[in-house]
Amino acid sequence: MPRVGWLVAIGSVLVACAAVGHSDERARDDEAALLATLDRLVALERRDGAWTFAAAPHTRPAPSTMVVKIAERVASPFGLADWDLVVMRSPGTPAAILALVDGYERTGRAAYLDSAKRAGDLLLRTQLPSGGWYSEMPVEGDHLARWFAATVRRTMLDDDVTTGGARALLALWRTTGDVRYRDGAERALGLLVDAQLASGAWPLVWRPAWKRYLWPTFEDLATINDDTTPSAVETVLSAAELLGRDDLRTAATRGGEFLLAVQAPPPRSGWAQQYDAQGRPAQGRRFEPPALASWESRYAIEALVALADATGDDRYCAAITRAITWLASSALRPGCWPRFRAVDSGEPIYIGSDGTRVASAALGRPGYDWVGDFGVSALLSRYGTHASVASTAEAEPAPGDPGQCPGDVPRGSSRHAPEDPRAVIARAAMLRAELTPPPRSICERTTRTTLVTAAHSLAASDRR
Repeated sequence: MPRVGWLVAIGSVLVACAAVGHSDERARDDEAALLATLDRLVALERRDGAWTFAAAPHTRPAPSTMVVKIAERVASPFGLADWDLVVMRSPGTPAAILALVDGYERTGRAAYLDSAKRAGDLLLRTQLPSGGWYSEMPVEGDHLARWFAATVRRTMLDDDVTTGGARALLALWRTTGDVRYRDGAERALGLLVDAQLASGAWPLVWRPAWKRYLWPTFEDLATINDDTTPSAVETVLSAAELLGRDDLRTAATRGGEFLLAVQAPPPRSGWAQQYDAQGRPAQGRRFEPPALASWESRYAIEALVALADATGDDRYCAAITRAITWLASSALRPGCWPRFRAVDSGEPIYIGSDGTRVASAALGRPGYDWVGDFGVSALLSRYGTHASVASTAEAEPAPGDPGQCPGDVPRGSSRHAPEDPRAVIARAAMLRAELTPPPRSICERTTRTTLVTAAHSLAASDRR
């Protein structure tokens, strides 16, 4: 080899070694950060298990659901509002259990498994007759508040509440062998199978049939919002493999058929938050228009990736490619996407408190995530293209965590406070994802080739 060639080769080896060394150092830093986060999570757990919302010193956590707000309003004047609120909505107790079980498997630290088991035992004691859970569970010590158990007849399928509970219990059963956790998980999976709609999708909530008949609402629609259908697909699919149940695989495949059927055509091949009986984007709450949704589209893509890898069906890969192509072209700026874009024009949509359209996210209804990273940066990074629109995020956030647009001032929500259990749970989930990247999908090569070709065509068009 000529001298110059040897120098180039040696230089390449040194650069590669330096990159590996930097990667190893970063992995060690992430591992240390994860363990510190899990230690904090253990310290923040309630004595009787699980985690609650953040609250100012000497104050009660504020409820976020209407039924608990009303109960607090009625009971507080009489000194009877003495229950805790266990948060199930992600990032919440199920996500914490999964992070702690993973931490135990990494380190063998008994404190992590003990904490996860306390929370899992509480999940079993608070599991509703339907088989699922509510977004926030009022508990008295180690059991469900009696008034709640006697009055509430609805179960949450969105926000990874019941799906997350099922996966958390399955993880505990797989790690401990305790059949109580498997039994509880199978009750939750039974609810998911029963709640699946004829279209293959899942609704936001499960309610008794008589309530759905007498008082139909948007909550009964086929729903992707808050990761409802995608999370259900991924949960029953992973449970099918673990438990060897063909009925769960069938349910997952039906969910995938729904996602394929309602995907919008190119060039805006995303998904809406919810759909009517004819498969058309539908209105949710008055600030949730029938529009294409960036966050929900990322959730749908992840469900299709899971199905493609489980079944080898290349129809899922084609749908994934179309959707990623749209997301890559629809960023507001690097690392930042609008929650909604119009189906017809692709323009960003923001809705004010009165339900009317406004000009910017700053004018949108407070308390709603109008813009965010939504895990799209990690998705684009995974497929190796469109670095110009993605941020440096390398792992997707936990379900329920929108991810912040780079440079934005943190919102005032308590979930961003360093001692908020939900913030700690979200950080643990992110670090866990960074340390355990998903396996290569069978769709990655096809999608990457298509996107690179599209990028080259766009560049050539710009030069002309």
